[in-house]
Amino acid sequence: MPSIVQINFPFTESQKELESHSEEVAGRFIDIDGLQWKIWLVDEASKTAGGIYQFENRDKAEAYAGGEMVAHLKNVRDGVQVNVFDTIGGAGKLTRAPL
Repeated sequence: MPSIVQINFPFTESQKELESHSEEVAGRFIDIDGLQWKIWLVDEASKTAGGIYQFENRDKAEAYAGGEMVAHLKNVRDGVQVNVFDTIGGAGKLTRAPL
């Protein structure tokens, strides 16, 4: 069953700068073990950014959440929040989730 990692953090740069940096680093996510997709998030009003990541299983999600990419993010950003969730497949399929 797929699992989700949710990461949120405050940002101080402009949204345009954040989006530009996100596009620069997006390629680093292509070969992450077990990652099926990532959605990039930004809310200019609250100055919050982050991502939703779907992994093929909880072990892969936990490995990423505890791994070096997230550790690096925590070193360069204050207030990083990381959560790992299991998915509810049946309900997700009914609501067209990409599970």
